[in-house]
Amino acid sequence: MDVNRISFDQLKAYWVEVDHFGVTGKKFRNVVRTLGDYRSTLADPARFSYGLFDSGELIGVTHLVQWDEDWLRYRTLNIRQAYRSRNLGWYLLRTAVAQDWKDRVPAPTYIFGWVRREHQAWSITHGFTPADGRWVDGHIAMIKPLAEF
Repeated sequence: MDVNRISFDQLKAYWVEVDHFGVTGKKFRNVVRTLGDYRSTLADPARFSYGLFDSGELIGVTHLVQWDEDWLRYRTLNIRQAYRSRNLGWYLLRTAVAQDWKDRVPAPTYIFGWVRREHQAWSITHGFTPADGRWVDGHIAMIKPLAEF
């Protein structure tokens, strides 16, 4: 398994192919600036898309965006159905963070996910904790110190 940067267009094509958001005709933006009460404070944040490849086949994606001075957001973590239950999402996230974010100066302090209710257990299993405990439209902010990656 290899983790490599991919273009945002490749990321969008994957999301559409696997119907990640379940919304026909959804428009995708490179940066989402508002999630519940959380606001991104950077005008042009650093951001990279990553793909997980098995023998050259794209089997999973994530998108990491500098949210503010302290938080790095992971935006979606999707592994194709046939490859799930092998902890590959965690492998993809850890590897992507290590590639471009752990040695960044200054490095973010936390990694942040805007997590759907059905994925909160996965986040807790991997050491994330609620940022403030507030649910908004079925999502909650979950954080983990970047130093723990």
